[in-house]
Amino acid sequence: MNPTKSSVVRLKDIAEELNVSVTTVWRALGTKESDLVAPELRKKIREMALRGRYVPHSAARLMRKPNIHLITVLLPLDSGIFLSDYYGTVLSGVISASRDLGTETRVALVGGKELDGVIAEHMQHVAIGAGGLFYTARPLDAEDLAKVEAFGRPIVVIGGCLPPGVDLSSVHVDTVGTDNVTGSYEVTKYLLRLGHRRIGFINGPSTSRDACEREEGFLKAMKEHDGIVDPRAMMRGEFSAETGRLGWQQIKRCAPLPTAVICGNDGIAFGVLESLAQDKVNCPGQVSVVGFDDSPAAVHVIPKLTTVRQPIAELGRAATELLIRRLQSQDEPTVEHLVFPMEVIHRQSTAPPGKP
Repeated sequence: MNPTKSSVVRLKDIAEELNVSVTTVWRALGTKESDLVAPELRKKIREMALRGRYVPHSAARLMRKPNIHLITVLLPLDSGIFLSDYYGTVLSGVISASRDLGTETRVALVGGKELDGVIAEHMQHVAIGAGGLFYTARPLDAEDLAKVEAFGRPIVVIGGCLPPGVDLSSVHVDTVGTDNVTGSYEVTKYLLRLGHRRIGFINGPSTSRDACEREEGFLKAMKEHDGIVDPRAMMRGEFSAETGRLGWQQIKRCAPLPTAVICGNDGIAFGVLESLAQDKVNCPGQVSVVGFDDSPAAVHVIPKLTTVRQPIAELGRAATELLIRRLQSQDEPTVEHLVFPMEVIHRQSTAPPGKP
């Protein structure tokens, strides 16, 4: 590496030259964390930084002094985020693990629409001083993911934020997630075993990895077990009750009418149940309904909702434990992808066709 008179070496340049991570470089150039880097490697990094006239800008100086006992959880920039059952449960897992491990937790909001293409830059701003980051904010596109992979500090991304269709083996950042494909496959197979053949599917948006994987599992089960897929009985929308209401309005025009509807999350299912009640369609006698997530409200609707439970709190705990291991390790880490199984929870909203 021979910088010209006007060039200044960057952390990334040193990391690439020595074939180490950016995290290792900033640890070696720091003070509190420098002893985490082997003496010989630390010497090489510092000599290269000196030769290259490395000078951190003000934000970088702060980022080079992270508190390894502080985890920052990045949530979507949404006015109702703190009322969300999903994110509240994720945070409960993070806080529980942080308490057990003696770390602190901080929350930051990132990812408004005005930040398209600059998510990583915004992350750098809100995460200054944190030792590790847990990303649970808006979905990442391929460009965002590449920047997150090169972020320079320990970071765990929740699986649902990854771009749809990206294979985990090609993702170079730690992740925690659930096996949506198998969960959807199993609940679809359950309905087919009950005797349903025509099953509708009301899903979340195509930009959601969770939604795409749940549709994949549904279609796989329908194909393998002789289900009848009617494109008119399939639709996408936001993960909301309104999508469920609109979805039922579309599905009820199908002839013959599906005898069951699978929903991409519980919120969509609640909208379907509401519409069925308004149309005086008996659930599960005429139409069975299934949700996803097993939110707290699933046992308070009528009928109680059959759903696919994902271990949401465990995702937060696992991400925190993984970050702490990264922050305490002196070795170059191997990327980990933790995938948790899902469980079908049988309740009152499903029954054989024509049997309430």
